[in-house]
Amino acid sequence: MRIRIAIIAFLLLALTPFDYGKLPRVKALVVYRDNVQDLWNFLIKGGNYQVVDLRAGIAYIPTELENLLKGWVNKGGGVLTYIGADDEGDSASFFLREGEVEYASLNRWVPVVLKAPAMVKHALLKGVKRVKLYIYRIPDIKNMQGKIPLLETQDGKVVAFAMNYGKGRVVVLPTGPLVPYYPINQYDNERFFINVYQWLAYGKVPN
Repeated sequence: MRIRIAIIAFLLLALTPFDYGKLPRVKALVVYRDNVQDLWNFLIKGGNYQVVDLRAGIAYIPTELENLLKGWVNKGGGVLTYIGADDEGDSASFFLREGEVEYASLNRWVPVVLKAPAMVKHALLKGVKRVKLYIYRIPDIKNMQGKIPLLETQDGKVVAFAMNYGKGRVVVLPTGPLVPYYPINQYDNERFFINVYQWLAYGKVPN
C-alpha cells in the first residue's frame, strides 16, 4: 500500500500519467516547514520551478520571504495555497485581504465530497465533477469578486477558488496540505490536481 501511495504521489508531481496522454512536465517546488530554505534559494538565486506548492504554514514563512514569494507570483508565477488547514497559519492568507475568509470549525478532520459548480466552465474543471478532500475548517469566503469558483459543498457554499494575482495565478484549497488529505485515487481528485498544476504552470489542460 505504501508503495502504491508513493507512486501515485510521484505521478501527481510529475504530471505525466499515461491515462491523460503526453502532458508537459511541470516542475513544482513543494514547500514544507522542513524545507523552507529551498524556497529562499529559489526566490533569491533563481531556478526552473514553474509552480510553488506552499504546504508550510505562515508561522514558518518570515515577512521577507513572504514578500519575495508575492513578488514572484505578481510577475507571473503560479502558487497552490491552502486555507483552513491547521494552526500554523493558512498559506493562502498571503494573497487574500484581511477578513475575506472566516471559518466554521468541524473540530476534526472530516472527508467531504465537493462538487464543481454547474455554471462554471473553466480549464481547471475539465473532467471534474466531484472531488473528495479532508477538511478541518469550512471556509466562509466573504468576497468572491475576481475569483473563479472551483469547488462547492453540496449546499452550494464555495470553498475553493482560483484567481489572478498581478500577472500570476493562485489556487486556494480548503484542506490539509499533505497527500492523505486529498486521496487522488478517489472521485475526480487525480484529474483535478493535474488540471491545477498545469494551469498554474500555464500548460495545456488535457481534454
